[in-house]
Amino acid sequence: MGRFFLIAILYCFATTTIFGQFTTDEITYGDRIDLENSNSWAVGAGFSNFIMHGDLRSIGTGDDTNYYNFGAFAYVDKMFNPLLGLEGKIFYTQMSGGAQYFSTTDQYKVLYTKDNVVLQDNMYFEGSSYGAELNLIFSFTNLYQTTASKWHAAGYFGFGYHQYNSALYEREENGPDELLVDFGSNPARNSQNSASSIYLSAQLGIKRRISKRVDIEFRSGMYFNYEDHLDAAISNKQDWETFFVSSIGVAVKLGKKKVFTIWGEEKDGGRNKFKIVDTDKDGVMDQLDIEPNTPAGVMVYGNGKAVDSDKDGLPDYRDRCPLVYGPESNQGCPLNVDSDGDGILDNKDLCPATPGTVENKGCPKQEVVVNNANNINSQIALLATSIYFDTNSDRIKTVSFTTVDKIISLMKEVPTVKFIIEGHTDNRNSDRYNLYLSQKRAASVRKYMIQQGISNKRLEAKGYGESRPKFSNWNAGGRQLNRRVEIKPVGSLD
Repeated sequence: MGRFFLIAILYCFATTTIFGQFTTDEITYGDRIDLENSNSWAVGAGFSNFIMHGDLRSIGTGDDTNYYNFGAFAYVDKMFNPLLGLEGKIFYTQMSGGAQYFSTTDQYKVLYTKDNVVLQDNMYFEGSSYGAELNLIFSFTNLYQTTASKWHAAGYFGFGYHQYNSALYEREENGPDELLVDFGSNPARNSQNSASSIYLSAQLGIKRRISKRVDIEFRSGMYFNYEDHLDAAISNKQDWETFFVSSIGVAVKLGKKKVFTIWGEEKDGGRNKFKIVDTDKDGVMDQLDIEPNTPAGVMVYGNGKAVDSDKDGLPDYRDRCPLVYGPESNQGCPLNVDSDGDGILDNKDLCPATPGTVENKGCPKQEVVVNNANNINSQIALLATSIYFDTNSDRIKTVSFTTVDKIISLMKEVPTVKFIIEGHTDNRNSDRYNLYLSQKRAASVRKYMIQQGISNKRLEAKGYGESRPKFSNWNAGGRQLNRRVEIKPVGSLD
């Protein structure tokens, strides 16, 4: 028993030391408790009820009697953080109970009584117990919640030591009840004045916060007694005895700080209410609104950003020409400028730096040259402008295969000429991505041509990304023309 007692003490103190080293910063809380600015000590006291469950029991006895045993207790608590603490407790309680119901076949003998009498329905025990216990406090509520505000559940796990003077009696129909054994003054035991034992306990406590200073707590626990004589009956049937204690008490929190370690500071009735704020009344709450101060009535996207229909960088409510692309310096309207003097304003000119025709949207008119040996390379270059790809892909569109096949036919008419296939993009994505995409597209055209019979020695594929635009990237038409493939002769085979 001494070894068992020592192990229990070491276990409790080791656990307390280890967990006591944790600070609130090492355990994640939405509303952290500042340990230096919270009270961690509390004292409490209250009343308890004792229920025996051993060879004899307090409820459900053979004589149809329930035994109510009342006691009192007091304790001191120290919390190391919102999760863990330590409790020292002293108590006194009455004990009593009767024999459980026995059939004629399951009766058994009670040791240390005269003639080892058989335990029967007319036997009962009485006594009292006092002692102390040490418990590790573990908060269940603060394990999953930020900090408790009104209710708090905790587990108490520990061990204790108590002394008791229980005595076993047998009821007599005529005359006084017969004393069978008295463990308050039994020289056959180690202590002549009282019996004693250590015990282990597991308890659950529910606290209700009454004020910043006072809590009320209901607690119930299961206890395992090391000795077999708590109910004054020792037998070979039960070596461990179990008893239950339920209690109600008041805890007083000590200290001058505003909060106690296990409780969060009350706000708005003890609950931090989540409020939806939409300052600009655009239907997007401020927490998700990247422009929380747009004027009333302005149309916005799902992220709260004001709508910019022409994608010129000016939101519609500030854009004098919201449906036409224009620079910010001109309040979002296109400049009435004709840089190349071809009679077509730059905002509608796909080739603003090169004179062109109205029919060709400001670009030079490209005549289809009659097929002959001297202009095959020009025809290939012209046809290459009609090679299209799926969006953000190197897959050639189905409608373009006819064009590619014509180019292949022309290449076969000049079998000694080598060509470079260049891939180009607009500026809508990053430089790195555009370079990668243009290289893949050029390589895709080369691969198809090789499959159709063009020697791989005659073809080279190279991507330039957005670095060589031919048209303006300021409008959709120009960007479309910049997404192109060019095929140029680069010499002849050796």
